[in-house]
Amino acid sequence: MISFDHPHIQLFYQYINSFAPVSQASFEEFLPLISIKKVQKNEMIIFRGQTARKIYFVCKGILVSQWEDDEANVYVKNFFIEGSLAGSTVSMLTNTPSGFGIECVADGIILEMNYQRYKEVIYGHEDLKNYYISNLEKNWIIENERRQISFAAESATERYISFLNRYPKLPQRVPQWLIASYLGITPTQLSRIRKSL
Repeated sequence: MISFDHPHIQLFYQYINSFAPVSQASFEEFLPLISIKKVQKNEMIIFRGQTARKIYFVCKGILVSQWEDDEANVYVKNFFIEGSLAGSTVSMLTNTPSGFGIECVADGIILEMNYQRYKEVIYGHEDLKNYYISNLEKNWIIENERRQISFAAESATERYISFLNRYPKLPQRVPQWLIASYLGITPTQLSRIRKSL
C-alpha cells in the first residue's frame, strides 16, 4: 500500500482539504484504492464511448477532455492540470458510455482509483462527505454556470482573459488550437486576440 507521506499522496490530501477539513484517518481509507500511474503524451485515459470506471488525480502533466465530430473537428470540454481531479463523472454516475475521451497532452503522473470504491469510502465518513459536496458544488455547479454565462455573454477576448485568469501558465504548455477549441473560436481568431493583448 502507498504511504500517506508519499509526495503525490500529500498533494491529493492537500487538494481534498482545500474543500473541507478531512482527518488523516479518514483520508487514509483511500490509500488501498490508489495506484500511481505514469502517463505519456497522446495516451488516451478514457475513450469516447467507453463506460468510465475510474477517477484520476493529476499529480504532474495535463489531461484534456474532448470529443470529435463526424468531420474530425475536435471540441475541448476541459483541461485538467496538476492538482485537479479528472474523469467522466456523468458516465461513472449513470454507468453509461462517456460522451468524450480524456487524453494526456503532456507526460505526467496520475493517481487512479475505482470510482465506486472511492464513493463507498466517502459515504462512510462525514468529513469526506463534506469534501465531496463542496467539490461538486464548486466544480460542477459554480464552474459550469460561469462557463455557460461566459459563452453567452462574453466576447472571445473576454473569454480568453477569463481563461488566462484560471490557467495562467497553460498557453505555454499546450498547443494553441486546443485553447481555441476550448474557447469556441478558431486558432486564427485566438492568434489575433493574443496579438491585440
